[in-house]
Amino acid sequence: MAENQSDRNGREAEGSASAMRGSAACVLATLGFACLTVWGTYIVFSPALPLLSFEVVEVGVACLIVSRVTANAALLFCLRKPDAVFDRLKRLVLPGSLALLAPAFALSALCWSGAVGGDAVLPVLVAAWVLLGAAELALSLSWAVLFSMMPAKWTALSIACGGALATPLFLLVAGAGEPLVGLLGIAFCLVACDLLAYFLLRKTGEEELAAMKGFHREPAITLKAALSVATNGLVYGYVVVMLALMGLPSVLVAAAAGVVGAGVAILWAVKRTRSRWDVGTMQRATVPIVAASILFIPFCDEVGRTACGAVAIGTFAYATLMEWTDLVVSNAEFQLYPVRRYAKGRFAQWTGFTAGALVAYFAFHAFPLPPTPLALLSCIIAVVVVAAFALYGADDSETKEALLAVMTAGADSPPIIDPPKNAAPFRERCDAVMRQYDLSQREMEVFLCLAKGRNAEYIQQKLFISGNTAKTHIAHIYRKMGINSQQRLIDMVDREAEATRKCDGAYGSMPIDSNTK
Repeated sequence: MAENQSDRNGREAEGSASAMRGSAACVLATLGFACLTVWGTYIVFSPALPLLSFEVVEVGVACLIVSRVTANAALLFCLRKPDAVFDRLKRLVLPGSLALLAPAFALSALCWSGAVGGDAVLPVLVAAWVLLGAAELALSLSWAVLFSMMPAKWTALSIACGGALATPLFLLVAGAGEPLVGLLGIAFCLVACDLLAYFLLRKTGEEELAAMKGFHREPAITLKAALSVATNGLVYGYVVVMLALMGLPSVLVAAAAGVVGAGVAILWAVKRTRSRWDVGTMQRATVPIVAASILFIPFCDEVGRTACGAVAIGTFAYATLMEWTDLVVSNAEFQLYPVRRYAKGRFAQWTGFTAGALVAYFAFHAFPLPPTPLALLSCIIAVVVVAAFALYGADDSETKEALLAVMTAGADSPPIIDPPKNAAPFRERCDAVMRQYDLSQREMEVFLCLAKGRNAEYIQQKLFISGNTAKTHIAHIYRKMGINSQQRLIDMVDREAEATRKCDGAYGSMPIDSNTK
């Protein structure tokens, strides 16, 4: 029987030397993601940090917004021409992103050293931040692609540990007393992020990258999911600009709370193979916390607002790590082309962030609102957050059904089973594989049907369950095993037979010691 396109692509990828499947690559990816997270956190708080704090706050916020608008323009291009961006990814990472980032760093260093200054700097500063916004695509997309090639069992832990490591790194860089030292620190993180991404992309086989271009182009994230991401961006922009307007101490206190969110993400990552958590589950845990922190802000002084901001930032740290994990693990498990999915989600996030940053700037600085109107504004934001949760987090059936359809496509037409000669009994081989991946009792029943070549409709009738439940069980089995098709499951059972036969052969060929009792 002919294999489908997804299976052929998967086999091509497996046949190449994958740089992202080794433990060393996982360590490097953790370090790279930590540096990427430091940079992402530094950017959103930049009006209070040395990269922009040499200017008045109005200019700092304006440059931040300009950079986000430019980032969205680059993401729109990525949505329209995903293959053109993907084919040039290595060049975009190095030297592309460093070349785009260099003007902003050089100008900041010159301003702090007193070499340049005055009104003539403003147009150059805005232009530098336009280039900086364009660099957003090269940095984050490269890591989205790399993590999409990593074995799913390691991805969650690698991202969570990277997030945890990012917090002390950010505090070290942002809290440096001397501006030029702080600039040097964040520049070091950026260079490390670029070099690690470029190294891993160079080590990745060209065949594997070519195979990824043949992955499923749909589903991208749904409209409901994009709206949810935009809402999170709105609140995030509102909170971080409020904190930046209060100054560096508030930023450092709030950023320190990120380690709490990363710690929760690590606990989830350790237990991931036995959990049923998804982005909807994450939102059910985080939305009440975020909404409460927003509602308390109008009734607090600066210290209280810093505390509310810290709660929100810690929650956002956890949510961001979960969203990253969900995105790249879905790409790996369902063989989804990462470029458009990344660009669509990131576009929604930065659109919401820009709106939230503008609201915070006007509400807390340009036209400071008294407590009552500010309380009304907070209520509106909280309602928007809850409404987006109700629309997406409580029931994202469209995305789930689309992903299940991709995952179980191979189970709709049973493959031909051709077990090796002299193989171990079928049930023994299946039991060995099921024990290895710690399947539940119901998953074992579904596994046996799949290993026999049965399709989802047969499993539904055999086990007296709904079609959607059958597909969900199939998806959970594939997730635990790190595969994405029924043919690969059968191949694993066959390989178990190979291993058994080799062990038996080795045992049979061992010399017998005549002195052995």
